Amino acid sequence: AGFLAPLKPLSRDWSGVVPVILGCGGAARAVVVGCAELGCPEIRVVGRNREKLEQFLKSWSGTGLREKVKVFGWEQLSGLIADTELLVNATPIGMSPNIDQSPLGAVEVGLLRSGTIVYDLIYVPRPTLLLRQAAKKRGGAIDGLEMLVQQGAAALEIWLGQPPSVRVMRQALESYFTSKIH
Repeated sequence: AGFLAPLKPLSRDWSGVVPVILGCGGAARAVVVGCAELGCPEIRVVGRNREKLEQFLKSWSGTGLREKVKVFGWEQLSGLIADTELLVNATPIGMSPNIDQSPLGAVEVGLLRSGTIVYDLIYVPRPTLLLRQAAKKRGGAIDGLEMLVQQGAAALEIWLGQPPSVRVMRQALESYFTSKIH
């Protein structure tokens, strides 16, 4: 729910979008499920560790998503970037305190298409280097704060039986992160 919240208002036909997800951990699992729910026909997952990638792929066996999920080594990233309209960073690359890092090098950034949505699950710093790179390509940029807010709101609604104020939650998080960073 948290991952999908910023994408659903885009009122987009996702049936032709083949997302590229960077990373193969727990956050990437949530993104795979979200992309499948959007109707993406294939979901490409790029990882740095071949063994973890294979485990990630095997974990989808028997779920109905195994046929949609394709895995690629990090060295194959350049060949995938130009074809995607949705790039999701589910790695810690660029997270505080390593804010001068990006999962994309100059070559990959150059291959991003104009209009590609770059969604970085990282919420500190705001914006990440990856999102600043994406903005130069005139793509959409979504940071992880909204995902954090929306997944928290979904959990609270389950526990409390009523929807919380997402606006208040977002403001509280923004205030918290601003005070911790400055």
